[in-house]
Amino acid sequence: MRLQGKVVLVVGAGEHLGRSAPLLFAQEGAKVVIVARRQAVLEETAEMIRSQGGDVVTYVGSATEPSDAEGMVQTAVQKFGRLDVLYNNIGGGWVELDKKLHEMSTDAYEKIVSSNLTAVFNSCKAAIQQFLKQGNGGCIINVTASEHVRRMANPLYAYTKAGMVEMSKNMANDYLDDRIRVNCLGPGLFEYKPVKDPIVTPNRVPLLRVQPKTARQGVPSDLAYAGLFLASDEANFITGQYLVVDGGDDVKLIDLVLD
Repeated sequence: MRLQGKVVLVVGAGEHLGRSAPLLFAQEGAKVVIVARRQAVLEETAEMIRSQGGDVVTYVGSATEPSDAEGMVQTAVQKFGRLDVLYNNIGGGWVELDKKLHEMSTDAYEKIVSSNLTAVFNSCKAAIQQFLKQGNGGCIINVTASEHVRRMANPLYAYTKAGMVEMSKNMANDYLDDRIRVNCLGPGLFEYKPVKDPIVTPNRVPLLRVQPKTARQGVPSDLAYAGLFLASDEANFITGQYLVVDGGDDVKLIDLVLD
C-alpha cells in the first residue's frame, strides 16, 4: 500500500472531487481526517471508508476560520498521533462568472478570496506548524485549477487560483530544509457528479475518443490518483511543482467533450 501508516488530512472532502481522494488514500493504507462544512456529506464519506476497513475521523468546519484550521490539524494529532499529509481540496468563488472586474461586487470579492486564498493560508499554516513540531518533514498538496478553467471564470477566480500556485511554490522553497514538500494539482474540466462507489479505480475510458480529436472530461479518480502519487514516498524528490490534470486542454492538444 502506497500510503501505509501515513496520516492524511483532506480539507474540502465533499461528495465530488473531494470524495475520491480520501477514499483512495484510505484504500492505500492511510489514516484519514476528512473536513467539510456539511456533516451529512462527511458521514456518508466516512461510512464508505469504514465499509472497506479504513480508519477515518470527521471534522465539521471551514478553513476560512483560523480556529477551525487549527482544530482539524489537532484532531488528526489527537486521533492518530501525528500528521503527514495535508490535501487541500479547497475552492470556491464560482460566482458572478459572467462579469468583468468593474462589474463585480465586493461581496463576490470577499467570498472568492476567502475560499481560495484565506482558507489555504490558514490550513497550510496550521499544518506546517505541526510538521515543524514533529521535525521529520511533511507533504502539502493544494488543489487549484488549470489555466483554461481559470480563464473560463472571472478575473477574481483566476487571480486567486493562480495565487495558490505561487504561494505553494514559495512555501516549497521556504521549507525545503525542513523536508516539507509542497505541490499543486491543476484540474481541468471535470464531471460534477457525486461519487457513490467506495472503491476507487483508474478510469479505463481512453483519453481520445473519435475523430475529430476530442477528449473525455476528467473524473474524480483521475485527480485522486495524481494526488496519491504526490502524497506517496514515490514523489519524495518532487516539490514546488504544478501538475495539471486536464487531458491536454491547457496546451490545446485536444478539444474536451462536455457531456
